[in-house]
Amino acid sequence: MKRLKTAVTLSMLMIVGFAGAAPAQIFTGLYDFAETQYADDFTDVRRGSQINSGFDLGGTGQTALNFTGQAGPAGDTWLTKWTPGGATGVLNGRCEIRTAADVLMRPFDNRKGVGLVALLNDTNPGDKGLAFILYDNGNTDEIQLAIIDPFTGKLAPMRRARLIAPVNENTRYALAMDVQVDLAYNGHSMLVRALVLRYDPADPDSAPEAIGGLSYSTFGTSLEEIGLQPSGQVGIMASAIRAVVNSSVTNWGAIEGIEGPCSE
Repeated sequence: MKRLKTAVTLSMLMIVGFAGAAPAQIFTGLYDFAETQYADDFTDVRRGSQINSGFDLGGTGQTALNFTGQAGPAGDTWLTKWTPGGATGVLNGRCEIRTAADVLMRPFDNRKGVGLVALLNDTNPGDKGLAFILYDNGNTDEIQLAIIDPFTGKLAPMRRARLIAPVNENTRYALAMDVQVDLAYNGHSMLVRALVLRYDPADPDSAPEAIGGLSYSTFGTSLEEIGLQPSGQVGIMASAIRAVVNSSVTNWGAIEGIEGPCSE
């Protein structure tokens, strides 16, 4: 991966709403999807022909990963995963995983969303992943934590939360998700904390402000019972229902090993 410019988003992984962190075991780097970054280090999982790098769709001149195309009333998902140099990039949730990115969506037309993915497994039918999604949906904009099926594109919502401000089209937002997996009596437990922050459209280099967040715990239910595994890949996704997706992602990155070395 080429050397990348600095950005606000990765610093948020360490300081916004989360506890302090130790040096990471695995750091993906920070991707703005310039030049051949996407071709070198990512693999399409679903609707790959409609996931392409270039300048963002909001006309800001920022390089980004763009999700295009449309979905009907049944909805569908676009999905890509981090595969550095073509290798499988598995991160261990027992070490704690944090991932973040800057996103924007183009003009509203029904329900569309874009988000982060962790604990993704896609080897066998029935494998799943975890997605944190920002949805632009008219008067019902929200953030959602969901189980994603990489084979069918189906999303199974786990938790939703409304925002304190509506999603504005062609405006940059920052998403950040923290996933901690621990041993439990019947498998593994999971704690997820996630945030969405909005940049000032007049000053996109300013520090973003939080407009929503959620937390989720599998208390009383094992990770395995909901179809997830304690380790998996990280990636990026988009979602649409009766909509043209038209979404862009930049400054994406992930860290494993927040608490230092860990065991299976």
